[in-house]
Amino acid sequence: MPSLVVDASVAIKWFNPAEALANCANLIRDDYVHGRVDLMVPAFWDYEMVNGMNKAVARGDLTAEEGRAAVRLILAIQARRVPLPPPDESYELAQRYQRSVYDSWYVALAQHVGGEFWTADRKLYYAMHESLAFVRWLGDYQSAEAASDKENRGGL
Repeated sequence: MPSLVVDASVAIKWFNPAEALANCANLIRDDYVHGRVDLMVPAFWDYEMVNGMNKAVARGDLTAEEGRAAVRLILAIQARRVPLPPPDESYELAQRYQRSVYDSWYVALAQHVGGEFWTADRKLYYAMHESLAFVRWLGDYQSAEAASDKENRGGL
């Protein structure tokens, strides 16, 4: 089963269908719910997600009650919360690619678990994907079910 690490830029779209690429984010969510992928997130993910809900309410994208409901759902998501990789690894990635340490923790986590890292953060993606093939753009995501069907048909 493929291991996926998703950042908040992907998961926040599960709660706001009007966001760009929400359909692709929902494919990841559906693959996780149906047991087709192993979803992993860093230990601080809940806090980053709750902060994202707070910002969505402040922008008027969600009502306060919708935000509260989203927070309850975030806390109920059973994605594997994985301890953070060593800080020096994230620091080195942040320095090399001129990204934040928070962004780099997701990338370091994907390296540690041998999984793919999916993001909707264009700057992060373009900074890293050429040299780190496991850094993937959300818009390119295909359902694990669809990919399996395609493979079974011989790539057609």
